[in-house]
Amino acid sequence: MVLLAVGNEHRHAVLDSLNNAPEETLDYDVLVDRVADKIRDENSPQAVYNHHQRTRLALRHTHIPKLEDAQIINHEEELGRVQFVGGDLVVDLLELVESYEAGE
Repeated sequence: MVLLAVGNEHRHAVLDSLNNAPEETLDYDVLVDRVADKIRDENSPQAVYNHHQRTRLALRHTHIPKLEDAQIINHEEELGRVQFVGGDLVVDLLELVESYEAGE
């Protein structure tokens, strides 16, 4: 389950953003913006807006629930916060995936 979490581009971006945030916690809207910026490939303002909206939907309905099910994050929807709770193994796997991606 953990490998599936860090292997997906969106979930990897979520975990990387949270891991590098103060107290490993971000407001949901800030997280959406960071993830969208990490995986963005559009340049026009309308394309960027649409990309952010697609990212928001994908995070809410697919990626955040999968990361919560794997007990890697805690999403406090009523407070609008997401916190990394995955521990050292997940951090080590993130670093391993990043080093692999850098070598491609």
